[in-house]
Amino acid sequence: MAHNIQKDSSNIITVTFNERVDLNERITAVEKVCTLVDPSRPIKLLIDVRGITMDMSLDEQQYFGEYLASKHELANAKVALLHKPRNNPNMVINATAYVKGYHVVDFDNQNDANMWLTGEVK
Repeated sequence: MAHNIQKDSSNIITVTFNERVDLNERITAVEKVCTLVDPSRPIKLLIDVRGITMDMSLDEQQYFGEYLASKHELANAKVALLHKPRNNPNMVINATAYVKGYHVVDFDNQNDANMWLTGEVK
């Protein structure tokens, strides 16, 4: 499996991708995340793509961006995307999702991402 999902005590759901990841792997991860969402608490997601090798065509990336934006369980999520400096493999996905109303904030530092998710910085 090319992803790992954990939920911590501050209600941050972290999805870490490693290895080669295709569209099916990404959708599987989203479906698992949706089962962990507690609708009575703010949704905070940390998506770590620093170890990913993207195996998705441009059309698949656009489809996945639209898919993310359509997930009602994630509609009000606060989403931090953690990637390597100057190397965001999710650019097409993020741009497509953004146009559809799903917002992601990019980070290249995990501590900064966690602080933003917990509200320590804005």
